[in-house]
Amino acid sequence: MAVSPDAAQGLIRELFLMGRAIRAALSHPEEGDLLPGGVGVLGSLDARGPCRQVDLAADLCISQSTLSRHVAELVNSGNIARRADPLDGRATLIHITDKGRDLLWRVRESRARGLRDALADWTEGEAEQATAVVHKLRDSLASAAHHTGESRTVSSESQEVDV
Repeated sequence: MAVSPDAAQGLIRELFLMGRAIRAALSHPEEGDLLPGGVGVLGSLDARGPCRQVDLAADLCISQSTLSRHVAELVNSGNIARRADPLDGRATLIHITDKGRDLLWRVRESRARGLRDALADWTEGEAEQATAVVHKLRDSLASAAHHTGESRTVSSESQEVDV
């Protein structure tokens, strides 16, 4: 049986509110120094390894101009660096620096600690059940994007990022 329009709207509303709650409860102080999404760029770049900006933008499902703003900020702060592509001297690769990797590690630790605190009254089984349901939802959304032929499909690299 298909999901009703009301149930779909309710889930969209809850996901929107979940994003707000996550940002409010799990943000790390140093994230305030970055554009929103900057930590996501670092996480994706850390998982993917050195790459061209156009490829990273596709993985993140964002425009190249949006990624360019992130890259400029992250280069200026020393969290990522550019280097010539050894296979094509005309192209540039971006990569996470040790400073960026350290920031990413601190943010991940802080977020995990914050989530553990927020879920203090949950059982391990409840957390695992929530993880399974969210994973199923993510897979369904990624599959739907792939089947509709959207240009902003979710790549396997972006599916595996731990931010």
